[in-house]
Amino acid sequence: MVKQLLRPNLLTAVYAACLFCVVLGLKWVTFDRFGSAMPDWDQWDAEAYYALIPWYEHDHVLRHLFTPHNEHRVVLTKVQNLALTVLNGQWDARLQAVTNAVLHSALATALWLLAARQFRPAAPSASPSSASVSSSAIPRSPSLLPPALLLPALWLLAVALFGFPLAWQNVLGGFHSQQYWLLATSFAAIVTLPFARPWTFPWWTGATAAVLALFTMGSGLLAPAVVIVVLVFRLLRRETALRTAWPAFALSAALVAAGALTRVEVDYHAHMQAKTLHDFVFSLVHSLQWPVPAGRDALAAVLWLPWFLAAWRVLRSRADFRPPSLPPPAIPPSATAPAAVSGQILVALGGWVLVQLLATAYARGAGAGFPASRYMDTLTFGTMVNGLCLAWLLCPILRPPSPVSPSPPLSLAPSPPLPRLRRFHPTLAVAWSLTLAYGLHDLVTRNLADEMPSARRYYDHAEAHLRGYLATDDPAQLAFPDIPYPSAGGLIDRLAHPCIRDVMPAVVRAPLPLTPAQSTGFPESRVSALAPLATPRPGLSPATPPLPSTPTWGSFAPASGPAATGTWTGTPLTATLGAWLKFETAGHLGESPATLALELRDARTHALLASVRPSKVPGDTWRAAYVRAPRDPFVVVARDADATRWFAFSAPVEMGHLSYVAWRATRNGLFLAQLAAGLAASLGVIAFLLRPR
Repeated sequence: MVKQLLRPNLLTAVYAACLFCVVLGLKWVTFDRFGSAMPDWDQWDAEAYYALIPWYEHDHVLRHLFTPHNEHRVVLTKVQNLALTVLNGQWDARLQAVTNAVLHSALATALWLLAARQFRPAAPSASPSSASVSSSAIPRSPSLLPPALLLPALWLLAVALFGFPLAWQNVLGGFHSQQYWLLATSFAAIVTLPFARPWTFPWWTGATAAVLALFTMGSGLLAPAVVIVVLVFRLLRRETALRTAWPAFALSAALVAAGALTRVEVDYHAHMQAKTLHDFVFSLVHSLQWPVPAGRDALAAVLWLPWFLAAWRVLRSRADFRPPSLPPPAIPPSATAPAAVSGQILVALGGWVLVQLLATAYARGAGAGFPASRYMDTLTFGTMVNGLCLAWLLCPILRPPSPVSPSPPLSLAPSPPLPRLRRFHPTLAVAWSLTLAYGLHDLVTRNLADEMPSARRYYDHAEAHLRGYLATDDPAQLAFPDIPYPSAGGLIDRLAHPCIRDVMPAVVRAPLPLTPAQSTGFPESRVSALAPLATPRPGLSPATPPLPSTPTWGSFAPASGPAATGTWTGTPLTATLGAWLKFETAGHLGESPATLALELRDARTHALLASVRPSKVPGDTWRAAYVRAPRDPFVVVARDADATRWFAFSAPVEMGHLSYVAWRATRNGLFLAQLAAGLAASLGVIAFLLRPR
């Protein structure tokens, strides 16, 4: 059983799944610690104004989806977040970020699988013939590092670059999926379209990705532009024929033309463009030296040297001058990944990143500052490509021979006439790894110590202000700088649409109108967000902070403290979403269910529907408790018959099904990452112990 699990193909699939889960779990736990489900800034325009309001008010939805957002047509982001909102019944940035993490984790896995396809040993052929040759009879070109070490190293590199909180704005921002869509569609187009036979499934995959890239960001046209360059390169080297390349060439040219003709410029971003050559050049250098901090500009050469060496090697390699009359070699595509094609893919991906950086240096290069966090995922992608290039230089792979030879056995890939430079590659690998580790340590430390805690403080304040306005409709609640939109007036204008209020997430949503029908010993506490420390605090212990803009009821008495007892019954409620209810609880609820109880009962029969208990006893803090919302009208019943304990509860807030799933996912992100990492490490140890001698 163990040996069956350690088969190369299955082991690669398991490692890929572990990589996906580790990156996904790390992203989820980052959001859980620092993110917010509240819609923020650009979302109120691109999503609320140009997606949600047109959808719910039936106002030319398709036209609004294609309306530019600044310089970009973020159609895929709008469609994704609109679909999530409609399916969930709530507009939840946490749900969006959880979904975005799945997309980015899949991209990290795809990059590692690209390396795994290149460096793993080819499976032996069942019947050697002129069309298929046993891999055991295939000589390999000299390797400077065993593939068994390269793949784990690249696995760890992918975890560090894609799992660590580097581009933290994209991890925390539900709207920033356009960055991931741009990377994913461009990657798919570049690795398939120039190399696939026309009209096959891989070709259609690349063609679809190239089309979709135009609807990710303004620079989406650069992917088909790179495809054109690769096709021209292969045509000049006669590695492909015009009759094979023209469909991809024609499609890519049409997409570049369409992207250029529909390009959007906005006057209010003109001040961000580079005005001098100095700003343009050093803005580019600062991107190339990422993640190394300021003052180390020269290290940009170290971090990007693997790509330049790979590009040089691809350009210097011998072209396949196949006479047009001869058919292509009859070698199964799955038998091995041709070295020439692998090198061209890596060089094309790195070239795409460089073109992206050139465009960013021009459009956002004013002042020659360092790249903003939201642009760092492109830099992460470029760094991973450089790591793959370095591995490709250290461990060259097999390449099929020229079909001019009468016998078809595979031969060694032609080594570049640079033996001294090849001996330099291990030194470069050490220097590159140390430089990257230094930069990553500095960036992660800075993000964890300053950037993300600052974002969390901003979210806390913005949530409180928005929650206060939604509960009171008082514009004074938004008269603060830290609100989730540039202007209070613009935010109020968007919230004037009832459909937007109806889909607010639980973190800022107004609670259900809970009022007491019968109350003994549970006084009510209401505190405004404008005066959160106001006293007195009825029903709460002196150490328990009040909940601003949320009514609460508690059994703590000023005179007798937790000795007070009582019962409380609310008026009938109906959950419109019919998904989950979120109560905030404090005190000792959950310690003694027989004497302390918070229950949902049927409004007609008074039958018990659910008991509300937090996962841990809250004490003098507030802890959320979740319970499925009843389908029929219900009442909230609270009972305190314990002379030594007390508890308090808030009016319930509705939460959508997918919002609850997203919340649970982020809460368990660290466990997912640890489980997947442990499985990968265990399989690595087993594979090492059972390796062939």
